[in-house]
Amino acid sequence: MKDQKKRLNPYLLVILSFVIIILIGSVLLMFPFSRTANNYGNYIDCLFLATSATCVTGLNCFHQGIATELTFAGQLILLLLIQVGGLGFITLFTFVFTLFNRKLQFKDRLFISLMVNNEDMAQVTTFVRKIILISFSCELIGFLLGLPVFLRYSSDVPSGLWNSLFTSISSYNNAGFDLFGNASLIRGNGGFIDTLPDWAYYYLCSYIMLLIILGGISFLVVMDIFAKRNLSQLRVFTKISLLMTGILIVTGFVVFWIGQGFQRPFDALFQSVTCRTAGFATLDQDKLSVVNKVFSCFLMFFGGNPLGTAGGVKTTTLYIIVLAMVCYLTGRKVTSFHRRYSNEVIVKAMSLVILGVSVIFLSFIGIYAFESKMDVAALGLQSTKASALIYEVFSAFGTVGVSAGVTPHLTYGSKIIIILLMFIGRLGPITFLQLLGSKMRFDDQSKYHYVEEDFLIG
Repeated sequence: MKDQKKRLNPYLLVILSFVIIILIGSVLLMFPFSRTANNYGNYIDCLFLATSATCVTGLNCFHQGIATELTFAGQLILLLLIQVGGLGFITLFTFVFTLFNRKLQFKDRLFISLMVNNEDMAQVTTFVRKIILISFSCELIGFLLGLPVFLRYSSDVPSGLWNSLFTSISSYNNAGFDLFGNASLIRGNGGFIDTLPDWAYYYLCSYIMLLIILGGISFLVVMDIFAKRNLSQLRVFTKISLLMTGILIVTGFVVFWIGQGFQRPFDALFQSVTCRTAGFATLDQDKLSVVNKVFSCFLMFFGGNPLGTAGGVKTTTLYIIVLAMVCYLTGRKVTSFHRRYSNEVIVKAMSLVILGVSVIFLSFIGIYAFESKMDVAALGLQSTKASALIYEVFSAFGTVGVSAGVTPHLTYGSKIIIILLMFIGRLGPITFLQLLGSKMRFDDQSKYHYVEEDFLIG
């Protein structure tokens, strides 16, 4: 029995913790007390919603939106799933466990360090506490920022407080769920958003963007900024994360603004931010130009920074691949910020991108087969079926949550594929590969060596 526990892969425990939370959440969301219709819900739809919340995605199968379909109890369950999914169940468990001065054993520290991606096992509990402090502080600030809008324009004070809290937690955790109806932040659909004057609307969208960026910028970056007095002393990881965040937001803004015919610059900026895995929208995704949809998929695929609430294969992956290509073409070693990077990190980054593209490609083929009878014109959509479905696939893998409008109309087979995509996107393809062995390493452990040989490529 002891040998079995010793051999249990810690990455499997990480995966199982998410599975258990999703299953519990799906059952709770299915019960009548969670639904305004006061009946038992469809389990696949509830599983879809629970997965989307735990994986902080934002896709849902409800035609009228969660505010109409879910009771306060259902919305509370959804919000708890978002919070647990954004921080990670193990992170929250560790925080509560150590509050009572319980000491963690070495195997527990190893497990938790893998969960939070921190190699310093001696300081892992301190690291977890800092993550909790940063998250709750940002969510509290977001809650307070939302009060001027929600207290003034909600039907009553309790509703205003609840809307502000829900929006803050959902925004910071990059979940994309809201209580505004079925059109997110898009104006002209007759919901809560249309009741807001211009100042309140732009104020609301602005602080949501701020929370999205804070959630996706990485806990480690925030800690490093507060720990260092001089910007030159920041870690290389922090510098790369800040650089890539700025580049992608600015580039996205320019591309979307041009794609919108140099109109609605604020919406272009919001689209650039939200496609980094947030899921809120001020633009109808179905009406985006081809160029804007393609670039949205690009942003969704790479997502935010590691060790944050964002999804995707991460901005640092994009950085090291582009850097390696530039250095190879110019005949230089892979260096930046006065540091040299190993071949191992380059191969890992390229492997992650190839794995991600492969998962997206196979998922699209499966969903397209399941949706052979879908008529997008009958659904009132302007997108082609292929573009709408591939957009959905990228959104699920990147745990973003934006959609061209096909989510409620998917068949059960497609919904199951999207559920798996959101799950893989939240935990990362590398996590699942770790199940194949206890270590993923590039140093040769064999007792013999083959003759090295090159061959033609390209």
